Amino acid sequence: MAIIIEDEETTTQDSLTDSLQSIQNDMQTLANAQPATNMQIEHLFACGVYRVPEPRFLEVVSAVHKEYISKIKKENPQILKTVYPTVMTENLLQDPRLAEFTEFVAKTSWEVLNNQGYNMAVYDMFYFDMFGQEHYKYSGHDTHTHPGAQITGFYFLECPENSCRPVFQDPRPAKYYAHLQEANPMMATLSSNEINYQPNAGDFFFTNSWLPHSFTRNANVKPFKFIHFSLGVSYKQQ
Repeated sequence: MAIIIEDEETTTQDSLTDSLQSIQNDMQTLANAQPATNMQIEHLFACGVYRVPEPRFLEVVSAVHKEYISKIKKENPQILKTVYPTVMTENLLQDPRLAEFTEFVAKTSWEVLNNQGYNMAVYDMFYFDMFGQEHYKYSGHDTHTHPGAQITGFYFLECPENSCRPVFQDPRPAKYYAHLQEANPMMATLSSNEINYQPNAGDFFFTNSWLPHSFTRNANVKPFKFIHFSLGVSYKQQ
């Protein structure tokens, strides 16, 4: 019968492995069990994404969007032959057909900031811009913000299946540095680094302009169509 003699290093390594396995087993047990601690969670420094279904604007806004997009295509006949083609209109703010639409956007933007606790009694909203976009197959938009503006948003006109989805990223860079593996990346939780949405035609999305956002690439041959807008604030005239 062979006699096996373990040296100190082997014994120490085996002991460490057993200890780590025991810790992992304990952590898994805790993860599967009901919380034993009566914790009160304070959600601080939250980011808001405000979704407002308003299909009543679809007919008018879609007609204006189509007219301005057609103008760009006529002036640039090669635009749809580029890689990942995107078509963007000129500024739409001066079109009188959108007066009710632009007023609604401005009022809702004011309400968003007021809801967040800002002293909006002393501020008026003003537009930076409003333009239409069409994203064709494989077109999307990388992560960005809108410096100088306060509210940025979208009004979705056509959202084909498997086309673009808006994605909002956590604006705290320190969280990316300390990020851990998520238990379920399909769920929106405090561990999430980014969250995407499936918009519907007639949906508004409003966010703070400092919130990083992007659009996934369109996997459909049909274009993804929406209106983009950004607004700032100025002190009320005395």
